[in-house]
Amino acid sequence: MVKALLVMTLQEKLGKAIIQLRKQRGLAQEKFANDAEIDRRYMSDIENGKRNISIDVIERVANCLGISVSELFSMAENIDTKRTIDNLKDWLCDRDYEETIVLENPDYLSAIVGVSDDGRLIYDYERMVEHLMATDGMDYEEACEFIDFNTIGALPYMGEKRPVILTRIEE
Repeated sequence: MVKALLVMTLQEKLGKAIIQLRKQRGLAQEKFANDAEIDRRYMSDIENGKRNISIDVIERVANCLGISVSELFSMAENIDTKRTIDNLKDWLCDRDYEETIVLENPDYLSAIVGVSDDGRLIYDYERMVEHLMATDGMDYEEACEFIDFNTIGALPYMGEKRPVILTRIEE
């Protein structure tokens, strides 16, 4: 089984929206949690996208932020979901995949298609090629050669948590 990882869940987006709005209003998490009648640790879990919260809690949070529930969800839907290498690593650690090896080229982030059950990132070779072509001005053959030599050639030395790179099978 492969777990999706580039798509941020609504739960995670909602948490990020709450953090942004709370900080815009200059509210400390503890005071905000108290005002919303929510335990601070629970609020931390909400903000980190780890809690599936009830409608009642969503309503209390929105009220404390001075917005409607629909405005809160609208903001959550529009949260920038681009991952950075650092927040990818945080995401992996939060899910007990701290040993997972991440290819450090930021161009490869959008080539990630998931994480395997054994905690290995799964990259799409063709997406890696496309990003090298778009960002580094390489042609298709140059990008393939770069990936084959610098990435695939290094996989055997990366240990058991090395990434998996999916390639198309030629017919």
